[in-house]
Amino acid sequence: MNVSLATEMAPPFVLVAHFFIAGILFLTLSGVALLSMSSDISGYIISSSLAAFSHLYLLGFVMMIIFGAMYQLLPVVLEAPIFSKDFAYVQFYMYVIGFSLMVSGFSFAEFHLLIPYGAVITYLSMLIFCFNVFLTFYRLEKITLVSKFLLMGTIFLFISVSLGLLIGLNLGHGFLAIDMDAWVKAHIIGTLGGFVMMIVMGVSMVLIPMFSLSHNFSEQWINRAFYLHSFGVTLMMIALIASFPLFVQSIAVVCMVLGVLSFVVQIAVILKQRVRKQNDYWVKNLLFALVCLVASVFTCTLYFILTEAYLGILSGVLFFFGFLLSFIVGHIYKILPFLIWYEKFSPLVGKQKVPLLHQMIHTKMADSQTWMLFVAVGIMCSGVATQIERLFFLGSVLLLSSLVLVALNALYAFNYKMKE
Repeated sequence: MNVSLATEMAPPFVLVAHFFIAGILFLTLSGVALLSMSSDISGYIISSSLAAFSHLYLLGFVMMIIFGAMYQLLPVVLEAPIFSKDFAYVQFYMYVIGFSLMVSGFSFAEFHLLIPYGAVITYLSMLIFCFNVFLTFYRLEKITLVSKFLLMGTIFLFISVSLGLLIGLNLGHGFLAIDMDAWVKAHIIGTLGGFVMMIVMGVSMVLIPMFSLSHNFSEQWINRAFYLHSFGVTLMMIALIASFPLFVQSIAVVCMVLGVLSFVVQIAVILKQRVRKQNDYWVKNLLFALVCLVASVFTCTLYFILTEAYLGILSGVLFFFGFLLSFIVGHIYKILPFLIWYEKFSPLVGKQKVPLLHQMIHTKMADSQTWMLFVAVGIMCSGVATQIERLFFLGSVLLLSSLVLVALNALYAFNYKMKE
């Protein structure tokens, strides 16, 4: 698939910039919140403080960046414009207000009544996103493999946020007699395994071949990943909500594990055939992310078998910071300079000297940030495994430092000017 990140059908840069700037800002704030999480590494896996941090990190950073990337990539992949750009702006502002209320409610006991109101606003904003995507797909005549991932991921988002709304309303009013623990797990699996992972897999099939200059590779493994992972996530969500026997959940876990491993093998196939052999911060972040993804799947499986809370937290650290953070930050270093260059400098091509893309990222700062992130994840995992809170805190401080460097590098790219 030969594609570019920008086409005539792509939305204005200012729309995508809304999501990227807010995502990087909330990422830094989540790093500050992480400093107070040390005591949670030995506690119950679903606590209010963990809920506050995970919503700030997941909704504020991960999903914010995914929304921005989706608005940029959908027109490229589908070769059709987004149904409504105005809907996207409305969704952004409602989303920021909604999830901010939710995080405040989880963070401060006296504000817990804000949770259902925040959940409703967040839910409505995500509905706008889902219907904007569904209406964009409705006009298509041909569905590609990447399109299937993006569509299936959006369907999982619609289902999982509907579950989240019910959970949030029930926390405030208690009108449903449900197994809250099972419903929360179904909500998490639908959001992370269903939406986030399906979008990451689909987007990877566009970005990684593009940035690595890899062509003519087989797609059999990513096809397997699509069917195995989507079936596994669906079965697990139904099994949790309907209280199916443990062996049904075991089948779902096996399918999800095989789906993720098939995705990892597919990326290895793509990288093996890459023309571009330079091992820069993008390649380092990508490889580290894949290693952490496999380790996260392994520890999550152990948690499912042994039901030890610290294994669940260890799997979360590996997934959130080792996989998602490395994967997203590595791609921000590639996507952001291109979009800024396309907006600011592409009209000047042939008229005056314009920068190269790699010049719009401060390379030494990016390299330092990358290694700091790797070390921070290692120290935090050691803290969780040994249950030493000070070790986890040390890793959190180092992680926050690396996040500040990400923000500074983004600022560097936005303000880049050609030297006279």
